Amino acid sequence: MKELELTTQEAINYLKENVKIHDVLEIAYDRIFAEGEVLNVDFSEYFGKPGFKLLVSLDESDLGGTIEIDIYEVEEDIIEFIHKPKDGEDVEVTVI
Repeated sequence: MKELELTTQEAINYLKENVKIHDVLEIAYDRIFAEGEVLNVDFSEYFGKPGFKLLVSLDESDLGGTIEIDIYEVEEDIIEFIHKPKDGEDVEVTVI
């Protein structure tokens, strides 16, 4: 597993450039931990501002089937994530 230490902005750029539909993402932000398959990556504009949302199907969770994470809304709260690409090496990112 590849390990990276990135700033908040570098971590956001990593997610934008590397996370694809059907990859598995384990992400910790604020007091939340979510793990599951990425169902959608959305870069639509919201209220005149660029957006970045991930729709994640939670694995074995009591919270429900899917959650939508607004990355720009929680960017300052992201602690770490593990990206497990469908084809490729797992990457663990710690936000510094």
